[in-house]
Amino acid sequence: MRVSELKLINFRGAKSLPIELDERLNVFVGMNGAGKSSILDACAIMLSWLANRTRSASASGRPITESDISNGTSVSTIEIVCKDQSYFAWSLAKARSGHSRKAHASILIGATIQAKRYQTLISEYEGQVNVPLFVYYPVNRAVIDIPLRIRSKHQFDLLDAYDGALTSGASFRTFFEWFRDREDLENENRRYQHELNKPEDYAFPDPQLEAVRHALTSFMPDFKNLTVRRRPLRMEVEKQGQRLTVNQLSDGEKCLMAMVGDLARRLAIANPARENPLEGDGIILIDEIDLHLHPKWQRILIPRMLEVFPNCQLLVSTHSPHVITQVQPEHLHLLSMVDGELEVAHATESYGKSVDRILEDIMGLETTRPDNVHDQLQKLHKIIQKGDLETAQLILDSLSKEIGSDPELVKASVLIKRKELIGK
Repeated sequence: MRVSELKLINFRGAKSLPIELDERLNVFVGMNGAGKSSILDACAIMLSWLANRTRSASASGRPITESDISNGTSVSTIEIVCKDQSYFAWSLAKARSGHSRKAHASILIGATIQAKRYQTLISEYEGQVNVPLFVYYPVNRAVIDIPLRIRSKHQFDLLDAYDGALTSGASFRTFFEWFRDREDLENENRRYQHELNKPEDYAFPDPQLEAVRHALTSFMPDFKNLTVRRRPLRMEVEKQGQRLTVNQLSDGEKCLMAMVGDLARRLAIANPARENPLEGDGIILIDEIDLHLHPKWQRILIPRMLEVFPNCQLLVSTHSPHVITQVQPEHLHLLSMVDGELEVAHATESYGKSVDRILEDIMGLETTRPDNVHDQLQKLHKIIQKGDLETAQLILDSLSKEIGSDPELVKASVLIKRKELIGK
């Protein structure tokens, strides 16, 4: 399943914003407040109706809140068009208190019909069928809770893949509980591996755990042997030969591990009939995909996501030029506020550009240098053009002491020497 189109009407900063989405990758870029999170939130709100009605036919999804309605307007609407075997659509509306929304009523029939289709397949195949995953990782996924004990044991059935998927994002607590549950089953099956009469549900190693292990290793090759220890209860991982508890990892490491682990876990639950659950179908929403990550990891995120989760559609936002330079321009959505309205455009170039070019040409920075240094360089070149070479040399010497060797200073020095020779 894929989202083909999304339209926001009077939703936060968007007065009327239609967005056509690529079936594989969509990266949203813009200043703070430009609307990146609004687009991802709107998509998560709409997908929650399909996910919840798949779990229960009469269930509701996330509502548009009154605070989401654009200032000066009375009704907000979100429309979505998706494609599975065919196209289907639904819309959601919210009116301010005291205002009628008759002309802008919610039309949810598309989500309801598609949810019934999934329910029919689940019933027909007694749960041994693959369902598409919808999951949203908002900015607050950085808040990671790793429990020291589990008070109750949970069951993780097919539709539990949707549990909190479009609201809370990655949770180390749920991941920890699920991992411990699967590892207990794997350890139990380990005892049967040399016996001829194995149980019907025998599987060793556990295919769901193997999917998570493969995903984590692909993103974090220095990490291996993730396991749950019992006394005391804790999750451990081996990092470059050193055994650490997950609590000892950096925020960036924990954030990436929680997100990738949670995503792989949900795909494994949602795809019991698939040999490789990571090849499952799904829509992944990630706000600030570069959150807490070193530039080295930022550079690999998009290529690795596309490689490890080959059948998922990605909608992500970023502030990182290291992410953007890995993305072809047709996959970039540049957001900006023009006369108080949110607008979107495609970049003309991005892939393979230097970080400086990305920052200046796409992200709108006038310079990547400190303003004072930038101003001094501008002044230096103007003075060289005027022919005041003595003053130019003084500025050059001052900048050399301040910032050290620099290609711009080398260029300025060559220009000064040329003009001196011409003058002679």
